[in-house]
Amino acid sequence: MFITGHSGFIGAWLSTVLKHLGADVIGYSTHDDPSAAERAVWLSEVCTDQIEGDVRDKDALLGAIAAAKPDIVFHLAAQALLCTGFDEPHLTFDVNLRGSLNVLEAARLGLTPAIVHVTSDKCYVPMKAGGGMLTESSPLGGHSPYPASKTIAEMLFAEYAELPRIDGAPHRMGSVRLGNVIGGGDDADRLVPNCIRAFQADHVFAVRDPLAVRPFQHVLDVVDGFVRLGERLMTSQGEVVDALNFAPPTSGHTAGEMVFELARAWGDEALISPECDACAFPEDKLLWLDGSKAAALLDWHHAFDLRRSAERIVEYVRAVDAGITPAEATRIQAAAYYAVPAPVLRAAA
Repeated sequence: MFITGHSGFIGAWLSTVLKHLGADVIGYSTHDDPSAAERAVWLSEVCTDQIEGDVRDKDALLGAIAAAKPDIVFHLAAQALLCTGFDEPHLTFDVNLRGSLNVLEAARLGLTPAIVHVTSDKCYVPMKAGGGMLTESSPLGGHSPYPASKTIAEMLFAEYAELPRIDGAPHRMGSVRLGNVIGGGDDADRLVPNCIRAFQADHVFAVRDPLAVRPFQHVLDVVDGFVRLGERLMTSQGEVVDALNFAPPTSGHTAGEMVFELARAWGDEALISPECDACAFPEDKLLWLDGSKAAALLDWHHAFDLRRSAERIVEYVRAVDAGITPAEATRIQAAAYYAVPAPVLRAAA
């Protein structure tokens, strides 16, 4: 298994789960921020090999994939923060478009039999109240640099799906439009990590928009969906090209509900402000994502609702604060999630 962005928040969980399921994992990432560099250290015990490389470097990436000969590529590497998109739009488009383009080219050249291409639910035209949930057939057209970059990445995926592979094999490609992922180990500038940091410091936390609706889902549920999609793509004997929303079975929860559940799990010391925090950039109010297609296709069911997700996050943070390493905290929760022995992930013969 070859994972771009393996030292990111989701990539580290995916790497750990795949190792737990018996797969050989090769990671490909830049380690140009402290969090990724720290994860790369402990992922050395998880990955068969770690390659420090930039997905924008076509020759380096294609060379690494060609040398690895992976059964599947999971493409997670991205600039994934909405706020950074406003601060650094060129970087956002550059990483998100060239990364997708190069991975899709690897598939066209026959360097890997299958790819899971990860984008975002922000790729859709922003919702309006009363407009219904966003399905895979909803119009694309994200506004602002990060959503727009994911819209274009989805367009690249659709175009490459129409191009024949050099080796004549059928395409085995899935593009995942990912809802809001939460879990232990995330320290980016996002709602949940910012809330946890405030609780740890005994500060009062103010939510930017308590009524904003988002499809929050725990990272282990998301990674399980990746595993199921990867297995389906690898074992398919015919063409599989699809776009799938990855979202919880509910229509979503508000940011206020998310913070309330984190505070409940944290305990009486958690402090929440009744005032809203100022937001320096525009955000969509509603994001109701329909994940029923992926759930049915992959026989995929979320194990954690919002409350249990918040409890798992707090358990992770408390464990690390008590001295357990992030590597061990990740392994413990991954093993508990797969308490029933799972089959080894294998490619089709």
